[in-house]
Amino acid sequence: MVALEKKEESVDMKEMFIHICDERLSICDALEEIADSLPKRVDRQVCVHTARVLPQIIKKAHHFETEIFFPNLEKTKFISLDLDATLERLKNEQVADEYSGEELGDVLMSYGIGEPILGAEATGYMLRGFFEKLRRHVAFEKELFFKKP
Repeated sequence: MVALEKKEESVDMKEMFIHICDERLSICDALEEIADSLPKRVDRQVCVHTARVLPQIIKKAHHFETEIFFPNLEKTKFISLDLDATLERLKNEQVADEYSGEELGDVLMSYGIGEPILGAEATGYMLRGFFEKLRRHVAFEKELFFKKP
């Protein structure tokens, strides 16, 4: 696990990290269910709810990463990891996630109000691309978080 200076901070950070990972994986599950329901079985309420919470979950995760997770990673010593390059990549993924999340929110909201702006195939492709990438991102962060320095 990423080492911190105080044991109680480590527990709090671990709990926060797990909670944030769980939130992101839950939104991935919701996006996958929507993708699987296209084009005929789309639950419009689920689309609206997901469109509303997606940006909040992404921003909360990015705040945690930027303010807590990344600084603590920088304090650790990983022998087989180019930490500067890894952090740069994760920060670039944040920008892409926020942009994609906003766009995806618009698409989901359009389905929610019954006026899709993209066809079902394009929407499904967009949803799957987003949640698959986000799941890989979370898996990588878990590897980093629980790796022993």
